[in-house]
Amino acid sequence: MTHVLIVSGGSHLHDLLRDADPDIRTSVICRASALPLVSGVGENRAVIVLADDTPLAGWLAAARRLHQERPVDRVAAFSEIDQERAAAIAERLRVPCHRLRTVRLAQDKARMRRHLRAAGIEDVPHLQSADLAELTAFQEGVGGKVVLKPTSGRASVGVAVASTPGELPAALAATGARVPRLDPSPPLAEAFVSGPEYSVEAVTADGTHHVLAVTEKFKDEATKVETGHVMPARVSPDTERRIVAHVRTVLDSLGVTLGPTHTEVIVGPDGPVTVETHLRIGGDEILHLVRDVAGVDIYELWARQFAGRSVAGDPGLAARRETPVYDGAAAIAYLAPDLRGRLVRIDGWDEVRALDGVRDARQLLPDGTELTGLHSSYARLAHVRVHAEDPDAAVALAEKAVSLLQPVTEDPRRS
Repeated sequence: MTHVLIVSGGSHLHDLLRDADPDIRTSVICRASALPLVSGVGENRAVIVLADDTPLAGWLAAARRLHQERPVDRVAAFSEIDQERAAAIAERLRVPCHRLRTVRLAQDKARMRRHLRAAGIEDVPHLQSADLAELTAFQEGVGGKVVLKPTSGRASVGVAVASTPGELPAALAATGARVPRLDPSPPLAEAFVSGPEYSVEAVTADGTHHVLAVTEKFKDEATKVETGHVMPARVSPDTERRIVAHVRTVLDSLGVTLGPTHTEVIVGPDGPVTVETHLRIGGDEILHLVRDVAGVDIYELWARQFAGRSVAGDPGLAARRETPVYDGAAAIAYLAPDLRGRLVRIDGWDEVRALDGVRDARQLLPDGTELTGLHSSYARLAHVRVHAEDPDAAVALAEKAVSLLQPVTEDPRRS
């Protein structure tokens, strides 16, 4: 029997892990707020629930006690928010999981910037500071736009661009934006890199980064909130090769040895530059876009890896050992207006779902939600996901579909 300790939530991924092999047995350590995300609670040998503010030492002590009673063979971490805890536990128990150093490099953007500079891979001017005078001096030294963001963040929360020193105070204030299950972190300023943005979806197995797709991204210029994606990206074969090669170099340098990764890059004047990388599947339905164009279920592969099974021989991965291979194209578009007021409803669903090629269309915020502007990915109202013959057709269909959705709002002060 193989005993896998799952750290935090992960929904049905817990079930997929147990289904990977009849000899798998699981236990869970999670924060109290993640307990609803623990699928099949009764299927575990043990479930340990800790207060959300429990320090790392408490997690290590709980894992050590469990290990003494029921020896742990592997540690799994499907939730990014607790990957550092999982890696620390695995390191303490001396069992396989992500390396703690790798997790910290991936989740701390300032640390990643310093590491990539020292490795000679990238050198993006940056400064981790909340001091307005220091940030002003940094921008003057850069001589142009700067991007401010939380050092450890997600979902475009707290990201702002300052074109002039006069815009720095508002951008700095934006980095303090709060969303559920996201701890505050120091602001990071970076030199603005001009160019189109892409993401690379990969699965690392047996030392090889299998790239499943390069995704083209669409963003709101003011807030940097993502408003859509298309896969494959509309780039030349040479540009795709450069993006893929660069990301593989970055993943090697960070020490990624297993599992899915989602790496965002900008192709600037001097070539690809990393925005950030994650030791997980990309959000925004990228899992389903990959299924549509590559026929690969990343969730299933992820679960098998954490169960200790090799996935390098999977046909979908084997076909993409050197380069991505696509079957048609897929796109997703978001209804993301900068609205304020109470959301009454969204009209147009019947027309959208009647379009040929629409795979999924759903509302993301319930009727009655108080809208406070397009401040993050959590403020988007709806999405439409489509499949088509080529990327241009997919983008056109997704944009047409989302344009049919009409949000109806009211001023709550008048109700």
